[in-house]
Formats: sequence, structure tokens, C-alpha cells
Amino acid sequence: MGAPGIPHEDLERIFDKFYRLPGAGTGGTGLGLSICRGLVEAHGGTLTAENAPAGGARFIIKLPAGTPPPVKEAAQ
Repeated sequence: MGAPGIPHEDLERIFDKFYRLPGAGTGGTGLGLSICRGLVEAHGGTLTAENAPAGGARFIIKLPAGTPPPVKEAAQ
């Protein structure tokens, strides 16, 4: 089996702002996955994580086909 994945109890928490897995190496602020999920959701999609059978993690992005994202007017 390959590298360990993400502990089951953390699979949803990894998308929280500033969250880092216990024992994670130094560097980073824990914002990357939160930003990614925000961008995907802004386009009407979903971003989830799961552990891969052979080890490691898999991230799944699902976007609606043929539906443009909503356009927000800029504040003036």
C-alpha cells in the first residue's frame, strides 16, 4: 500500500480556513483547499476529498455542464 491518506475525521475539515493536518510539515497557511473549494462552489460545483484505495488522497471536482456561473455586478 502507498502513502497514508487523510484521517477519516479530517476529510471535511481540510477545507476549513487555516486548518492543517496534525503533524503536517512546516510551511503553508492552510488556505489553499479553502480557496479552491470557494472557487469551485462559485461555479456551482463541489470539491470533495477521499482516500484512494492504493494510498494517498484523491480530490474530486464536479462542475455542472453547460451552466455558466452567476455574474455579480461590481459595487460602484
